Amino acid sequence: MWRAPLFVGTIAVVLIDFLAATGGTGKPVTLDADPNLVGWWKFDETAANAAADASGHKRNAVLRGDLTFDKGSAPGKVGKAVRLEAKDAWIEVKDYKGIAGTRPRTVAAWIKTATSKGEIVSWGKQDFGQMFTLGYIRGRLGVTPHGGYLYMNAETHDDQWHHVAVVVQQAELPNLHDDVKLYLDGAPAEIHDIGLLDLWPVQTGQELNVRMGRGFRGLVDDLRMYDRVLRDEEVNALFQLKSNQPLPQAK
Repeated sequence: MWRAPLFVGTIAVVLIDFLAATGGTGKPVTLDADPNLVGWWKFDETAANAAADASGHKRNAVLRGDLTFDKGSAPGKVGKAVRLEAKDAWIEVKDYKGIAGTRPRTVAAWIKTATSKGEIVSWGKQDFGQMFTLGYIRGRLGVTPHGGYLYMNAETHDDQWHHVAVVVQQAELPNLHDDVKLYLDGAPAEIHDIGLLDLWPVQTGQELNVRMGRGFRGLVDDLRMYDRVLRDEEVNALFQLKSNQPLPQAK
């Protein structure tokens, strides 16, 4: 009986691995080209009041209040960043309600601030468990679903650049204690020991548009939203500014 030469089977295995690594496109998949990247605002503009969405979904943002890039553009961690200074200045993604319900997600951004107040990004519905807010809680960076909160122990308002991220795991009713993870500068953050009270599950509503920078004073750069869980090494790749390189393989 005829048998295929061994090298044919080897080629097939290599081809399967290659297609898996490239998402079936033949091109290496990166965090910049990840199909689960649902919003990416670089804030590299230097004029007007619109922030382009680099994810390809055309979820462009509008600068609100007295904020414009003409006076709000500043040197960023990568290219330019947006500077938020006024109390009534924020950024809104029109007609985009964010990642809803209990769906897994990763939100990441570079921030630089000397104060410990305000939101980095939020969306949802003003009801218990139905908001999703990444921002400052009791002077520390953390996340709340509006009722319950989880925040890191480290201070991030030292007027230095920090990379912050939050991951919500897949779960029937994800909760802050078991299913939410915070990252600081590419590594899992140490959680403050009194950060969990009045715990509510994450069940994000779809009433409010995605908003960035409300009450925040400082710089925000390279804000990303993925509708999947990024692994530790992937969050670290964002911190290492290696998002344009092939994704780290799962261990």
